[in-house]
Amino acid sequence: MRKRLIESAMIVFAQRGIGASVIPDVIAAAGVSQGSFYNYFRTNDDLLAAVSDALSHDMVQMIESVVGNIEDPALRVATGIRLYLHLARSYPVVAQFLSGTGLSLVGKKSAVYEHLPSDIKEGLKRGTFDDASADVALDMVAGAGLIAVHRMAKGRTTRDYPERIVQAVLRSIGVPASSAAQLTSAPLPKLVPPPESPLEKAKEKLAAKTEPSNLSA
Repeated sequence: MRKRLIESAMIVFAQRGIGASVIPDVIAAAGVSQGSFYNYFRTNDDLLAAVSDALSHDMVQMIESVVGNIEDPALRVATGIRLYLHLARSYPVVAQFLSGTGLSLVGKKSAVYEHLPSDIKEGLKRGTFDDASADVALDMVAGAGLIAVHRMAKGRTTRDYPERIVQAVLRSIGVPASSAAQLTSAPLPKLVPPPESPLEKAKEKLAAKTEPSNLSA
């Protein structure tokens, strides 16, 4: 029941943002009673926190399964951002949710800040990145990623858009253009959601809501 509510809430938040009162819409989308809903969540904020936690957990688990064993910090950063952007492209509900919630999710407790700081600090220590503030570099990476997701959620982008964004980010923190191009050229593995992830269900529900009706008028 809780998982079904989170799946439905992910879609509703993605479509309406976090400013509106979404509880009635989530109850209707999940097909549960009001009493059942309040057994799990009391407020919009409780619901948003649960969706954010579930999404962050799944994204971190998928991305870290690939980048966790990469030794080069620049390659870890490049691959991690590319995977993040391609994940948003593969799962429109993710792009729409992140775009709709905006900067409220890019805080010190977000998935963005869970692994990137250590990678950036290591890159600065090795001289791979410019000798600048780690916080500034981190904000540039996080900000560019959020804007890129917003653009992908709102309109069509070129196939190589994620790679072009990552190259620009790497160059902005001191990586030479030729190295940035090389770091973003390797094929990426397909990301597989963890078992029981709400991502696949939410993706299916969103597709069902947006596909044209086959019924004749």
